[in-house]
Order: sequence, then C-alpha cells, then structure tokens
Amino acid sequence: MRSLLLPSFVCAAFAADPRDLQRAKTKVPRAGWKGSDFDSMSQVLNGHMQKMFPKTKPCQEWTAKELQDYQEVLYGHRHADFDSIYSSTSDNRRFRHPSIEEHKNHWARANKYVEEYPHLRDMHRDGHCHEAVMWLVHHVPAPEQQTVFAQMPAPLLSTKRHIYDPISMGKHQEIVNLYKTQITCAECHSGTGMLFQDWADIPGIIPEDPKHPGWARQRRCDQNYEPACGPCDGIGGPYWGDEVDHFQPTNCEVVALPEDVPEAERGSPQFAEQFIVHQLGSDRLIRTQNAAKFAVYSQIRSTLWYDFLAEQDGTAKLRHDTFYDDLGYRWLDNGLVTEIHTQTKEQRSANITGPMVSMLHGLLGWGQYMGGLTCLADPVGVPVLGGKVTTLGVEHSAFLEGADYLGRIKIGVEYDGFKLGDKGHGDMKAKRNMTVDHYIKWFLHVYVDADPTSPTYRQPVRFYGPYSGFAVYVKFDKTVPPAEVWDHVCPDNGWGEEESKPIHPCKGKKILDYKAMIVEKAHPEVCDFLQNKTIQDVEGLSSNHIRGNFGSFFAPEMSNQAIVV
Repeated sequence: MRSLLLPSFVCAAFAADPRDLQRAKTKVPRAGWKGSDFDSMSQVLNGHMQKMFPKTKPCQEWTAKELQDYQEVLYGHRHADFDSIYSSTSDNRRFRHPSIEEHKNHWARANKYVEEYPHLRDMHRDGHCHEAVMWLVHHVPAPEQQTVFAQMPAPLLSTKRHIYDPISMGKHQEIVNLYKTQITCAECHSGTGMLFQDWADIPGIIPEDPKHPGWARQRRCDQNYEPACGPCDGIGGPYWGDEVDHFQPTNCEVVALPEDVPEAERGSPQFAEQFIVHQLGSDRLIRTQNAAKFAVYSQIRSTLWYDFLAEQDGTAKLRHDTFYDDLGYRWLDNGLVTEIHTQTKEQRSANITGPMVSMLHGLLGWGQYMGGLTCLADPVGVPVLGGKVTTLGVEHSAFLEGADYLGRIKIGVEYDGFKLGDKGHGDMKAKRNMTVDHYIKWFLHVYVDADPTSPTYRQPVRFYGPYSGFAVYVKFDKTVPPAEVWDHVCPDNGWGEEESKPIHPCKGKKILDYKAMIVEKAHPEVCDFLQNKTIQDVEGLSSNHIRGNFGSFFAPEMSNQAIVV
C-alpha cells in the first residue's frame, strides 16, 4: 500500500469526464442504487462494488488503519472539481477537512481513543469502510477507478448500523460523531431519503411554451435540474392544473445571489418545534412527483398544528384540517378533510413511520367502510420541521439538511390583505412584495422572510411544490397546540365554518367515538389505539388512497355506494 502513496499526492488535474460531473451534480441515486433500509442499502451497494471492481474485501477483514492508508491513496487520485460541486451545496459527499493532513490528524486522535476503548473498534472500522467506498465512487474519476484501483482490493460496506444510547454517545461523542459523518450515504441510498415516484421520467422537466416564455422554469425547477435553479426559478404560485399555463405566475426580482449573502445573515429554513399556522393555497389530490394523467385540484384553506419536542418524550404530532373550496367538494361538509400523523421515538428507532388517521368529514358516521375514518401506517412519517432529530445514527431535518440556498429575492406574495376570519378564500391576485430567502430541497421550495422590519422576520412565509402543494402562511403562532387537537374530531380550527352534518354532527366528539377502517397490513399495531376498529382485509376490500399535500383520504372500491371526492 505504501508504494502507491509516493506518486499519488498530486490531485488529478485533467478535465473530468462530463458523465462523472453529471453524476456529481445529481443528488438522488437511481432506484437500482437504493435500499429500503441501512442493511439492504449496504447489500445493494456491495453488489455494485463487486461488479465494478475485480477485487473486493469484506469490511470485517480490514483494520481501521489499513482503511485510512487506502483513503490516503484515494485522496491523491481525487478530482478537485467533484468536491467543489459537493461543497457548494453542503452535499454529504463533500470532504470533511480541507487537506489530507487534517484528515490524518483527526484519524490519529480517533485511533488513540479507540485504543483506550476497544469496544468501539468495529464501529470505527465500519465507518471508515463506508467513507472509503464513498471517496472511491464519488471523488475518484472513472479512469482511475478502472485502472489504479482495479489492481488492489476495494473495501465493501458493513451491513451493521451501530446504535448508541444517549449516555454512551455522550461518553464517546467524538467517535460516534465521526461514525455519523462517515455513514451519511444512508441519507440518499436508503429509505431514509425521499424516493422518486416516477423513475421513467426522473427530471420531469416541463417543456417551454412559446406562448408563455419563461413560465416553465417558474412553474417547476428541481434541485437536480441542469442548468441549476436560479433565485427566481421554481417559485410557482396558485395552480389549478398540470399544464404550464394552469398556474398564476408572480413577480420576482433578484436582491442578492447566494455568494453575496453570508450564511449568518440568511434566514434559516426552520420552523418552530411547536406552532399553529393558518394558510391559503392550492392542492392536488393525486400527489406525485410529475404530471399525472388524472388529478383533482382545489384551492384550499388549511390549519396545521405541529408539536415535536424531540428532547422530551420524542413523540412527533402533526395535524392538517383542510377545506377544499372548489364547488365540486363543498357539499361534503364544506370540503373538510383531516389528516393526523403521529410517531413515537420507539417507532422512529424501529423505522416504523407511525399511524396516519384520515377523516373525510362529510362521510363520518355513515359506516366504517365509507372512508369517513381510516387509519394506516403513515406513508411519509412526521417531517422534522424544527431543528434536527437523530434516528438510527443519522440526523434528519426537512430543510436544515440537504437544502440549497438559491439567494435573496423580492417576490409578490399572494393573498395580500387577507386576515383570519375574513370570508372566502382570499384574492390570489392581491400581492405584497416581500424580501425573502429562497431554499430548495428536491422539488420543494420554502421562502423565509428576510426583511428585518417585518413582523415575520426570519420566519417561513410561503411554500411551493409544483405538484405537491402551494401555501401562503396568513397567520403563524409559535405556540403549543391545544390537547384536543390530537383526539377530537372537530376542534376549533380558526376558520369559523359551521359544520354541515345535521345527521351526524361531530362537535365535542372524539375520534375514538367512531369506527375506523384499518387498511394497513404490515404494521396494523400502529392503529391499535383506535377502539371499535374494524381491521379491513385489503385483499377482500381494496381502496384508493387519494393523497394531497394538505389532506388525504381513502375511497373504498366496494360498490356504487363508494363516494370519491
């Protein structure tokens, strides 16, 4: 190994292959390079390693020092353009230190610590296996992979994820933190990241329409687009269809590019850990990554309650009450749909997303098979909107981890003048110019007030996804949601709507007063808290899960009695 070090200290200076550069700019791996969890991710990637390199060696057959020597060789064959791409967007593939000397100094301290605490040896070694593979695949150009590194054994990934309780983590924080940074591949290559929903058309780029020049990039611009999104790309607006002209564009002016706004002066894309927000916007009840053959749209009014104090009992709670205001839905109790997500700390540790309780209010009380109340293992979990939460050794956050800062812009924010309590849905054409910081993650955009004189300074004020919801926050309270939000059917959501269910009124009733249809087979226990539940055999009675960003429900396929809204 040492004989290879002498000629390898000069970083590759030739132009990188465009295909390598494109892969470096692509943040989300293809389906064939992902696993559903850490173990399957490691097995999938090991399979690719064995196809790519003629000589491989299992992780347990290496020592940490051998892997560090191997990484030193890798560092010498790196191409600087790759790390420039990763560092510019805080990509997890970036080098953690600016030089090999600093890496070696950090490793030496870790080695000395592990000598004192030998029970940490496996975790220390396994972390280096993951980091070495990442360096080899994402920092070394393909020609060197297929020549220099085809002549020596390449390490395989360990399939074990090391978990330490908080007390142990505190005692061995340096080694645990090193391990956590070394296994960040799990963020994208395992089920902990956001999967594409349409692998046949990953970019989903909307073609330009000559009748509406520039609208396509405003209607949609994702994090992996080439050319990369600019400050005014992907800002969107209220929409009512999938076509490029089925949305209302808004004005946008660049105030400052990302490099001109110091990180300390940017508004953080972070929500409070407990809050109540009232919002106006649009939703599509066929929530997919790209345009759909059939989609149900509506303008919406919504209340969102959020409670996730991770340092307490660790239970995450989120509730949406959404009024779908288009005429086709109002007849069902003003188009009111409720979605409640909960997840305990224990469920997160077991990679179980927890239950989602969905209520289609116009059908409550008409029988458990009508879809008025359903429960399933939550398909998305509870987003980490405030701060960061560590699960299975990996930090998670909706926008604090992995988001790109696109710059500071002055934008026309819709529904100007609307106040909670006003009648109607507000005027989407009435706009107030606001200076905001623009962030993007995957295909989601969030806008944070950047005006120091504004009452909502450094607070998220607007959200947009091309097919996954649009919202303007008309009232935002950083307060603890009332307890009845989590167990009552019809708590006060602040919109002043009288319920229109004369036969089956819900005021004062609890969710447990109704029979629920359970449509989850993998983890039916997550719905055990529901009394009088009826476990539904999905094979005997199938159902369609109609999902929107602000609400969802199940439409059972039973007979002509089934109602779909």
